[in-house]
Amino acid sequence: MGAGANGVVYRNVTSAALVDCVRKVARGENWVQDIAIPSELTENDMVGLRVRDRLTAKELRIVALIVQGYKNKEIATQLGTTEQVIKNYLRNVYDKIGVSDRLELALFTIHHRILNEAAAATAAASQPQQSAGVTS
Repeated sequence: MGAGANGVVYRNVTSAALVDCVRKVARGENWVQDIAIPSELTENDMVGLRVRDRLTAKELRIVALIVQGYKNKEIATQLGTTEQVIKNYLRNVYDKIGVSDRLELALFTIHHRILNEAAAATAAASQPQQSAGVTS
């Protein structure tokens, strides 16, 4: 505001708050977005939280690999199982989340940050540790 701006909005601005800002600035008033998290985002986080709690660790790991762009066959190889088992897991995940394909699953996961972070953490925790062996 000290640099001459009349309105400040953040990336998480709701459409209603943005319209309010534009109207007030147009009338010559100053407007600064409240830094509290909008209720829309809180509700989205609650959706992500509920979905995260419904998925098993293995399902979260599969979700993380889907978000990273892995194909079913590659996921099966990483998890030491068959492609059909991965398809079965994905069908269960789709049903739990309410999506119909892997693109929707990836977009849903990315949109719900808490779910995305949980999936990434589960995938990272289940990666085999690299050991620095010394040979003589």
